[in-house]
Amino acid sequence: MGPARTIHLSDYRPWPFTIPTTRLDVVVHADHTLVTAELELEPAPGADPQTGHLVLLGRDLQLESVCIDGEPLAAEAFHCTAEELRIAEPPQRPFRLLTRCRIHPAENTSLEGLYASGGMLTTQCEAEGFRRITFHPDRPDVLSRYRVSIEADADTYPVLLSNGDCTASERLPGGRHRVIWEDPFPKPSYLFAMVAGRLVEVSDSFTTASGRPVRLRLHVEPGDEPYTAHAMASLKRAMRWDEEVYGLEYDLNEYNIVAVRHFNMGAMENKSLNIFNSKLVLADAETATDAELERIESVVAHEYFHNWTGNRITCRDWFQLSLKEGLTVFRDQSFTADLHSAAVKRIEDAALMRSVQFREDAGPTAHPVKPAEYQAIDNFYTTTIYEKGAELIRMLHGVLGPEAFMAGMQRYVERHDGQAATTEQFVAAIADGAGGDGESPAPVLDQPAFRRWYELAGTPRVAIERHWRPGTGELVLQLSQHTPATPGQPEPKPPLPIPLRLALIGPDGTRLPFRMGEEARSRAEERLLLLDLPRAEVVLSVDSAAASATAETTADATNGAAAPALSLLRGFSAPVLVEMERPTSELLHLFAHDDDAFARWDAGQILQRQALIARAGGQPDVALEQGLLEAFGRILGDGRLQPAERCCLLLTPGLADLEAVLPEPDPLALHAAREAFLSHVGDALQEPVAGVLTLCEAGWAEPWPAGAGERDLTALLWRWRTAAGDAGVMEAAAAAVHGRSMSLARAGLQALQAHRGAWRERALQAFHDRWRDRPVILDSWFALEASAPFADGIARVERLMAHPAFDPLAPNTIRSVFGGFSRNVPAFHATDGSGYRFLAERLLEVDARNAITASRMAKLFSRWGSYGPERRARMRDALEQLSGAELSPNTREVVAQCLGAGGD
Repeated sequence: MGPARTIHLSDYRPWPFTIPTTRLDVVVHADHTLVTAELELEPAPGADPQTGHLVLLGRDLQLESVCIDGEPLAAEAFHCTAEELRIAEPPQRPFRLLTRCRIHPAENTSLEGLYASGGMLTTQCEAEGFRRITFHPDRPDVLSRYRVSIEADADTYPVLLSNGDCTASERLPGGRHRVIWEDPFPKPSYLFAMVAGRLVEVSDSFTTASGRPVRLRLHVEPGDEPYTAHAMASLKRAMRWDEEVYGLEYDLNEYNIVAVRHFNMGAMENKSLNIFNSKLVLADAETATDAELERIESVVAHEYFHNWTGNRITCRDWFQLSLKEGLTVFRDQSFTADLHSAAVKRIEDAALMRSVQFREDAGPTAHPVKPAEYQAIDNFYTTTIYEKGAELIRMLHGVLGPEAFMAGMQRYVERHDGQAATTEQFVAAIADGAGGDGESPAPVLDQPAFRRWYELAGTPRVAIERHWRPGTGELVLQLSQHTPATPGQPEPKPPLPIPLRLALIGPDGTRLPFRMGEEARSRAEERLLLLDLPRAEVVLSVDSAAASATAETTADATNGAAAPALSLLRGFSAPVLVEMERPTSELLHLFAHDDDAFARWDAGQILQRQALIARAGGQPDVALEQGLLEAFGRILGDGRLQPAERCCLLLTPGLADLEAVLPEPDPLALHAAREAFLSHVGDALQEPVAGVLTLCEAGWAEPWPAGAGERDLTALLWRWRTAAGDAGVMEAAAAAVHGRSMSLARAGLQALQAHRGAWRERALQAFHDRWRDRPVILDSWFALEASAPFADGIARVERLMAHPAFDPLAPNTIRSVFGGFSRNVPAFHATDGSGYRFLAERLLEVDARNAITASRMAKLFSRWGSYGPERRARMRDALEQLSGAELSPNTREVVAQCLGAGGD
């Protein structure tokens, strides 16, 4: 296989034709499918005349005929290869191009295009799957109105679905039937969808704000109907929220969702026909955890919100992917925050950014939110595109304010509805709408400067030095920013506009009013500082009484004088790392009193990281750990905090968070230190933990979302006490697998995960036996077994691969087993490199069947250069093992990035 072609943003050119109308005729047979595509083509306004060839893309297609305006083309008038159809001298006028192709969905294991899954046919066309169905330009800036006819055997495929509204259906001779779907809204080919199969329909209805009824239908395999109520209710909540918050109403007569087991993505927003990974549809409190129920609600909302931010307005090219994904993630995050706890949601989103996206930014696969080039676009469905992209939207919201931002969103929808847009156009529309006076941009938003956030890779660092002037009550902040070098983007990089929301916390835990800068006349308890220069100095002034009251709060590292506690980056106001010396006393004060949930959590995370790293180095910090124990005890007993908030504040940093702050981390030492710390905490806080567990029991039986916080807090406290060897808690954790709450069942299994013995084995066996016929749930059993932190991890995974329910074609199962193995620290990070070699061998097998899943899992090796010499060499050997094999373009690109960047 030759080297993959690199696609450059700078090479973008509009396609020379438009396709106002597309007619697809799909005829399904037992061993193949015939696809007839009629494209109405017109020369694009202003396009260069096509004196050469018209190029349409196709993959794994058998071309049977090609016609223009009803006339078959002569053999010399076109040329068909394995990747494209070239038509010589296309007409320079409107014309109709008709192609007929034969495809084989049952042989398609890529899970792209049209493929067979569990007895049904389904599609996945984003990003480049439509070319596996028919010859087409298959690019997001070519929009068309689709009319789709599907014909199939009525008994094998009684349900035939596509985009839009169903306009006709008829019975045909020979036990066959045909259904016609028409979508009146122009869409790119990646939003095309089709499903054919024996499915059961669960229906409901929704009345829009304007009084128009919409038919809602969920399609699932027979027997799964009882598990659809949560997804349906989530859809209706999302529809109402989008009307009330954004003023966006659904635009068709029906909305369909289909659950599919074999699916690379979580879900796909195809216009009016969302196709979901069944894991994100089928659930209730007995079969899914509270976190999974919230995740389902969020994903259902995300795909629905795409109807406007992704479908009605799509992206011009794949470099603009975050235009739809980052914006829609921000919208689904806001939806979840409005319905549940905004504080907990913000902490969860910030934690994901730091543990996953910051790690991506610091590795060889780092890329901007708007990449400049790619080889396989499937490799760019990343936390950078999605979550960092959402943080850019959140910064706009924070800088402009809610009202101005929503005015900008209204302008964006009005200006670009029915178009394929760019991030530049989005930022311009937000600025223009927020300005409030016609086309005048919002003065606070420097568009060229803000657009650098889309163009620069890496996590910006903000360094802060403080100087306290007790006589005048002035806290002087000297700030600087820099963004480290990343692959293809060396330093120095230009400055970014970084919004830093801050406050000063007094000794009694209240915020101190202060002025910011020489021109500020009024005092406020919270300010937004916009750092848009490489260096800046800012003076925060508190009144003399407040200044003197801070005498016992913290010590300024520069001159030993007393200084207020600085609550910084409140609400995680920008996706940056802050570098600032902070005394333990100040962090403990913020951890105890800060009224901003993120800033308080952040202080606790810093303290816990310091304690864990000290333990990993063999010298526990006794004083720090004692301070943490006292803080934990206060949080456990603080009735003003909701259980979910207490759980967030008490969570221990994970391995990725610890590795990120060390130059050459030792994962085995960090894992051991973390387990020892949990044991120490569980032992020291036995009495308050017992009291809180008793209180939590009252909420165990409450239906989601009520009781979720109590169940989450129970899971954390069970983990502490089992780490400390509490036999009574182990018994309770094991018994939970027999109850009606999946949250408690999984909490019990997680609490027992590190304990090789009878309690764990009996509980896992009981869980397996109870759910062995439910693949969606059994995948969590696979993940638990594969991630068990024991040295026999390879043998354990090999046994799982021989399990009758192990499905090598199901991405969920693959991720559960091999992704689970990567979380087994003793086995995956074994010093002899056996874990790395084993995973590399498995990824080669996966890559031969499903390149998308394999390439994403290959990123598990992306941080190889951050480890010590011996581990680095073993991990590089595994990467070279992959590099020397026959790989898909997707996986080869990831492996080459890892090796080419040296892993640094």
